[in-house]
Amino acid sequence: MNNVAYDDVIRARLKLWFVPIMDNPGWRSNLVDVQAEQLLAWGMAQVEQTAVRTQRLPDEDATPLLQKDSTAVHLIMAGVNDLIGTIGKPPEFDLVDDVMTRLLKNLRWLTNQPLRPDNLRRVSEFNQARDTEDREAAFQHLLALIQT
Repeated sequence: MNNVAYDDVIRARLKLWFVPIMDNPGWRSNLVDVQAEQLLAWGMAQVEQTAVRTQRLPDEDATPLLQKDSTAVHLIMAGVNDLIGTIGKPPEFDLVDDVMTRLLKNLRWLTNQPLRPDNLRRVSEFNQARDTEDREAAFQHLLALIQT
């Protein structure tokens, strides 16, 4: 197969596995447009990496990998959105901790790697920004946290 055919495979897989994420409003309801665009770019890059990594595999072999990664990406994006949604509300630390724990577990699931040592610092920075109700700083700390 030539490169054009591989590019078509990547594009088709992105359309199949990423467009449904974009069409689901649950990942962006608490974000301003600029934040949503940044999170969307992150998510697309993650699914695209999997599409590139699986481009030479037949669909039946690529599908489980794409399904796993696109599901993890969707859950991480929804977690970021949910965490931003807690800002300015009475502190429900169990809820915040629970959502953060799920986000970190989904990040481990996506990357198949242990969490990085700086993740604890990023979580702390998010919590500080959340406490001061600085939505933009909180979002940027979450975005830095999920960068792989």
